[in-house]
Amino acid sequence: MRILGLIFVLVLSFVNLAQADDTADLGTIVVEASRSNDTAGNMNKDVSIITSEDIANSPAKSLSELIGVVPGVDARANSNSKDQQINMGQFGESSSANVVVLVDGRRLNTPDLSGADLSLIDLNSIDRIEVIQGAGSVLYGDNATGGVINIITKKGQKNTKPSVTLTSEVDSYKGNKDGMALSGGLSQLAYQFNYDRQQSNNYRTYSNYWVNDYGTHLNYNPTDIFGVDFSQGYHLDRYRLPGGINIDTLNAGGPTGVHRSSISFGSTSDSHFDITPHLKFDAGSSNVDLSLFTSARKNMTSITYPFFSPPETLANETESYEFQPKLILLSPLTDRLGNKLTSGYDYIYYTEKRRIYTTGNPEDIVLAREASQGIYLLDEVTLDNRWLLNAGARGGWASYVFNETQQTPTKFNRSSTIEGYEGGLGYKYNPDSKVFVNYTRSYRLPNLDEFFQNPFQTVGKDTAASINPGLTDQVGNQYQLGIKDKSLEGINLGASFTEVQYKKEIYDNPNSGNANYDGKTRHYSEAADISTELFNKKIEPFANITFQQTEFIKGTFSGKRIPDVPDQIAHAGITFWPLEGLSTTITTNFVGKRFGLGDEANIFPKIKRYNTVDWSARYTYKNMELWVSLNNIFSTHYFFYGSSFDAANNDEVYYPAPTRNIEAGVKVKF
Repeated sequence: MRILGLIFVLVLSFVNLAQADDTADLGTIVVEASRSNDTAGNMNKDVSIITSEDIANSPAKSLSELIGVVPGVDARANSNSKDQQINMGQFGESSSANVVVLVDGRRLNTPDLSGADLSLIDLNSIDRIEVIQGAGSVLYGDNATGGVINIITKKGQKNTKPSVTLTSEVDSYKGNKDGMALSGGLSQLAYQFNYDRQQSNNYRTYSNYWVNDYGTHLNYNPTDIFGVDFSQGYHLDRYRLPGGINIDTLNAGGPTGVHRSSISFGSTSDSHFDITPHLKFDAGSSNVDLSLFTSARKNMTSITYPFFSPPETLANETESYEFQPKLILLSPLTDRLGNKLTSGYDYIYYTEKRRIYTTGNPEDIVLAREASQGIYLLDEVTLDNRWLLNAGARGGWASYVFNETQQTPTKFNRSSTIEGYEGGLGYKYNPDSKVFVNYTRSYRLPNLDEFFQNPFQTVGKDTAASINPGLTDQVGNQYQLGIKDKSLEGINLGASFTEVQYKKEIYDNPNSGNANYDGKTRHYSEAADISTELFNKKIEPFANITFQQTEFIKGTFSGKRIPDVPDQIAHAGITFWPLEGLSTTITTNFVGKRFGLGDEANIFPKIKRYNTVDWSARYTYKNMELWVSLNNIFSTHYFFYGSSFDAANNDEVYYPAPTRNIEAGVKVKF
């Protein structure tokens, strides 16, 4: 209850200090992930925005590192950019199924356990990132139990001359990255084109990575009322993953050591086409905003395990289609009472085809399909631009079809119906500060891999497919209390308290595979953050800390902690501008102790806490920008995570992190 007490102290203190200032505006950036075009200051949610300036000053070299500085977010990139994980909501091993990741509103989540592939997004293409902590089931339905991350990419501006930006980067691991961007706009059309290529040997043996990315954005607005947004992208990569190693291998070969049986080679191609016509007009005293987001995506992956006996290859082809009409109706009820109604319909259709090749055996083909639908309604009322009240609901439906055609012909069908609700109350005690509380009934539906067992869980397994008996939806009740304060000039304060209890949480049971937990689970977190601007913005320090306590209550593992959830996460840093155009940033990152993956019984020693320090500098002169980053300055040896895979032999595998390394780059704009 440390932060809960802090919240009330802050409220009592700053309500008295607050001065009304009509020129100030909390959260002037519209949060697209709100789906109702809200600013952060008008949402009864814990919202963090990573701006383009934050991205420029960050030493992060991957998307997970960039997002990982947000309070309450535990993000990691193992071996190379292809193996990134984000944990929000303290779910540990199942975190990828409990966070929705969007790119300009399009889902990166897949219908299986592989989760959102963060390597598909190049850092150079990102304009800003919105992170909404806590359940977003009403607006986004399935998977949004832990939070929502919306990545907004760069776009051209109307009535601007064409500009070309060239970038080049190198790193300690024989890595290089080159990119080009073209942007500009006419009176009715804005455009943005991106190309990036990258390759690196990375810090572990068998962790090579190569990638090409292409992207196009067009925004056509022939009138003030009507417009169309279009985006297209293509990603192609090849990679190697070395897997985890046990202590003996680690002691013998250091962090670059490998178990040959865990090595895999892979490749991915991913393409998408998105188009969104939108219409905005006034109807009397009301403002109407209509949009129709449609998307088509195709993803093809191939993974080979060359040192299996016999060698095995898994090829996966996934196609997804999204259809999302949405209406925002802004209708003031009185001069003091405003009202915004957001409603929509989501339809997402996935098809998945998997081929399993085992040397000397017939090919096995697995076909799966998921169709999900949802209708949502969110009403937001404001009183005197101070009181914020929201209430919403969603009804969701999903159907699944699974068909194995070769090994033992098998076909299964499943369907599910679920509801989600939310309600919140906030008070802006000055235009830039608020206190809020909200409740959400969240849900998560099982993934295809969880419903249908054997072929998805183990490559080349001889057992015929079977349905997971009794597996059902996960339901949670979340309570969140928070404060965002800017009562003192140049100082930003935030604090939040979140508690969720889940019934039938879906987890990876070490004895029976994915299952609903037979008791309840409790996810509890307290977070606080502060940032300030000193000496006319020449020095900007920041710090945040999150305390987490997640546990099984009742049931088989009653009293045990949920694995892979650190007890503490903290970040701190300072950015200094000693000269015009020159900035330097130093940050420190702390991750506390946690039990390894699969250790629900808490029988293995906890993975040790670790702390790293990074430094970066950036110099801008006219149309040129130079930067350098020194990561893990003190060459700390630590593990991203560990996994208990052989309880009988009391053995664990670990995924070592990189030691000291350096990166540098240059950007030129014409």
